Amino acid sequence: MMRNIFALLLIVLLPPSLIAQVSQTAQNPSIVFNHITVIDVTGAPSKSDMTVIITGNLISAIGKTGKIRVPKNAQVIDAAGKFLIPGLWDMHIHALRKERFDNFFQLLIANGVTGIRDMGTTAEGFANLARLRKEIADGTRIGPRIIAAGRILDGAKPSVPENSIPFSNDAEARQAVRFLKQNGADFIKVYDGIPRSSYFAIVDEAKKQNLSFAGHIPTEVTSFEASDAGQKSFEHLGTILRSCSMLAPQAIDERAEALVKPSGKPGDFSHIPARIAERTKIELETYSEQKCRELFARYIKNDTWQAPTLEVKRVLSYVDDGSFSGDPRMKYIPAAELERWKPENNFFLKYRTPEFIRVKKLLYQKEFDLVREMHRAGVKFMLGTDTPAPYTYVGFTVHDELALFAAAGFTPLEALQTATVNPAKFLGLEKSLGTVEKGKIADLVLLDANPLENIANTKKIYAVVVGGRYLSKEKLQEMLRSIEQQHVAGFAPQNRLETQCLFCHPP
Repeated sequence: MMRNIFALLLIVLLPPSLIAQVSQTAQNPSIVFNHITVIDVTGAPSKSDMTVIITGNLISAIGKTGKIRVPKNAQVIDAAGKFLIPGLWDMHIHALRKERFDNFFQLLIANGVTGIRDMGTTAEGFANLARLRKEIADGTRIGPRIIAAGRILDGAKPSVPENSIPFSNDAEARQAVRFLKQNGADFIKVYDGIPRSSYFAIVDEAKKQNLSFAGHIPTEVTSFEASDAGQKSFEHLGTILRSCSMLAPQAIDERAEALVKPSGKPGDFSHIPARIAERTKIELETYSEQKCRELFARYIKNDTWQAPTLEVKRVLSYVDDGSFSGDPRMKYIPAAELERWKPENNFFLKYRTPEFIRVKKLLYQKEFDLVREMHRAGVKFMLGTDTPAPYTYVGFTVHDELALFAAAGFTPLEALQTATVNPAKFLGLEKSLGTVEKGKIADLVLLDANPLENIANTKKIYAVVVGGRYLSKEKLQEMLRSIEQQHVAGFAPQNRLETQCLFCHPP
């Protein structure tokens, strides 16, 4: 009786966007893992030889194996030698397009990703949001929990028109915020092209609508200002080098523009990456460690989170070195999309100059180092991938990003927290998700090896539990084979790659 009351209270307390996803029936038999090692990611020591019981969609009990009562007719799984962690989150992805739903959702679950924050989609994708949540909740579709921005706000001439709501003035910007709230958006995503006055109008309206806002840093706003305004997360590290320069942003731009002029040749866009390369060199040369320390302190004071998307930065910096061809994960990508990934076929890659390519690698290394420094300073991080950017793989790249966090100085536990408890805290869902504890929703991953010994062990997935539903290794492999066979047969939908703003601020 008390368990039923608790489950009801939990559903009532969750935000509307997740209520439907927590309503799984409790009529299914309980699932029991015996002899398992629990890594709850709270920071407490791992607990070995444990029994974890799942009833309905909740973790109903955790205790020493042999000392805890197992429900009758339960599905009992001998999990000796296995490790239990919370389900993973990808906090920066673009999955909500109609042609992506089936394959993307299965790839995510097969990789242990049980929650996503979608950072912008088309009008059609946004219109399907409520239906997708319902289908995932009632079990007619396999998929993750979804937190979504809906559509992006990026001014009158957005960089990604199909994903954006254009607006021409502050009043229209406010109306766009209200439209997104009315149609189920969980937060507002802001982008590079928002005029300064409209940005602060969006900030004001979002607060009136009780919505958080996150995303890029508009060109006309500094990182200090965006943090002070309450922007909840900065994607891709925002404009961190620009903000840490000893020069004012306008002075940086004026210097870069003076150094590079358009060639005047029809169809020649090489001046854009050339100018970005010059601007980046100026930012690197005028970098102020003191100013960056002040920025980190501002992030900590304002509770400004970072989703650095390190793997996509690495890919776009080293895409020419040949190491990305022949990746076995390419079998899950349609052939037409693989062709679009090639630098010579991608509009935003083929106009890069040799100097841009050289400077891009310097920028990546500097930003990687800054992630290490921010982490040491106490800035908060969460994992995002920005898939489906070139040479990133839905679900799989989450594990690549975990490895980069570890390389940047995060302990394996701290890296794991960027994809588990940290997203739950960021979303205000830490009472129901993010850790392995009694009463929490049963979004879980069973591993064949200990991720606290080597973060790469998160790839060794034995089973996934999503909303209390157990998916065995065989089922996960079946899902992956189905996607591979579709692509081999040529039946897979042609996933349209976002025209990412690689030449915006930051490059």
